[in-house]
Amino acid sequence: MQDRMELKALVDFYATESDKNNQDCYVEIFRPDIKLDVYFGDKLGMQAREVQDMIRQYKAFGAAKVSFHMNGQQNVDFVDETHANGTCYALATLVTEQDGKDVLTTHAVRYYDKYVKIEGRWWIAEREQHFEWSTNQVLG
Repeated sequence: MQDRMELKALVDFYATESDKNNQDCYVEIFRPDIKLDVYFGDKLGMQAREVQDMIRQYKAFGAAKVSFHMNGQQNVDFVDETHANGTCYALATLVTEQDGKDVLTTHAVRYYDKYVKIEGRWWIAEREQHFEWSTNQVLG
């Protein structure tokens, strides 16, 4: 049960810090040699094999004026005492400015993670991030 709570806290920390536009904290969540693949629908849109490259690529997207990430269910299967696989469901909402107007974008995201516990601490070692669908609407 303790390991499940730690893994939930790990993915929630990612969402909370992403809301703050704090990608630098990803070094506290992901292994230095992270294997990250990001899909938009069924198309691979981004890859990183080092956490610093991952941070650089996320920062290149630019900061939203406001963001709100909400995690839903997380399913975890333990391989052994130091390895687990998980799926986390999330909604990410971002307000950006386009042509002088605020635009709200909502993304349904599914994360397929592989976790590793090193020296008593869980990390995300691999992540497949799938943007399942997205919507946009002009605000105001």
